[in-house]
Amino acid sequence: MLELPATAAVLVELAMQPIDDGEASAGRIGHDQLFKQLLQAFFPEFLRLFDPETAAALDLGTVSFRDTEAFTDIPHGERRLADLVAQVATKDGTDELILVHVEIQREREVTFPQRMWQYYRLLRQRENLPVIPIALVLYPGREGITQELYEETALGRSILTFRYLQISLPRLEAMDFVRADSVLGAGLASAMHTPAERAAQIGLHLASLRRVHQARLAGEIDDARAFLLVNLIATYLPLSAREREELRVQLQQEGDPAMEATELTWADQIYLEGRVQGIRKAIELQARARFGRVAPELEAKLAAMTREEDLAAFVERIEKARSEADLLAS
Repeated sequence: MLELPATAAVLVELAMQPIDDGEASAGRIGHDQLFKQLLQAFFPEFLRLFDPETAAALDLGTVSFRDTEAFTDIPHGERRLADLVAQVATKDGTDELILVHVEIQREREVTFPQRMWQYYRLLRQRENLPVIPIALVLYPGREGITQELYEETALGRSILTFRYLQISLPRLEAMDFVRADSVLGAGLASAMHTPAERAAQIGLHLASLRRVHQARLAGEIDDARAFLLVNLIATYLPLSAREREELRVQLQQEGDPAMEATELTWADQIYLEGRVQGIRKAIELQARARFGRVAPELEAKLAAMTREEDLAAFVERIEKARSEADLLAS
């Protein structure tokens, strides 16, 4: 059974999206939430892939995630949430703890560098721990991986200089990361620079799925992590129903298509299973919030439901139910 790190609302939203929608699929769930889930599941791999020097200095077996950090003391009365804050021990023998803050930014904003500094300052002051700041941006930055600078001046003099690592996915070459040692690269490749030709994009989609499929068969990842990667690929490199069918026919005609055709079928299956499990999980979370528990009878009823339509209708029922008896009544 898939166990996915998501809230009830996100699970429902994710689960109800059609897999074969070739239009505007990047809206299937919020970009930030999608990447937060992925980075939580693959945090050591993320650091090794993009900041190997930092990764080598940390004991990545000690990673723990803080609850979303809310900052209400940012100027102008704004309330902001840091996207991801991880606590990790160092390897230097002193058992020193540090924080790694990863901020996910979808659109270019003039004030973003200042906001990165504000997060750093507030985390450092509040926790009294060193902070490693990283920005993962989904727009083309100056370079793929670079040190960005925020500077404040007064009277022509530099008063403050703040640097943070920035990873701009659209500036990175997708196929380089499909071939990376970490399977995380194959998932993130879907949000990287891809050729303009549609045939090349479809080829990248298939290559990314192949890498995820092989990693799962090798025991490198479990079904839950495979689902997160497949979801990312389906979101940023979507295929329409027609393209998927044409691709299957093409692979069958080319001869020796077993691996490729299997990958397409497997990806469909794990995506659909993930959506069904997502709705079940959402219902259980709502039941626990409403009634303080998940009754065994409810667990059995949900397990017997295999169609998305039936589970989706149950989501509406749980919102209206006044008691467990109402919910379980057929």
